[in-house]
Amino acid sequence: MSNNEFDWDKYFAESNWNGIRENSPFLNMQSLPSLVNQKAGLVYLSSIDSCFSMLDAGSSDNAISCVKSVFQSALESNNYYKAAIASSDFYTMKNMLSDIGIHNTDIIDD
Repeated sequence: MSNNEFDWDKYFAESNWNGIRENSPFLNMQSLPSLVNQKAGLVYLSSIDSCFSMLDAGSSDNAISCVKSVFQSALESNNYYKAAIASSDFYTMKNMLSDIGIHNTDIIDD
């Protein structure tokens, strides 16, 4: 069987999260990925290992500040993987806040 014939969609549909995580060189031994629960308005940010409500402006601002700090610390320690996760979380949050009409003017590398 060639690699082109393997049904990856079926594999992912039938596998559980732990199985996928254990077999992934990207996810194995890493923190959980950032997740969004749109219905509940909740966001889990992997970079800061914290959950917050998108509807709470204070919580959102605090989370952005924490993510920014993690990004800067990761760059200083040459942990580029962690910096990439923090950067992704930062811009994901900014996009989500913008979608609900909250415009945050923070930039990650100031």
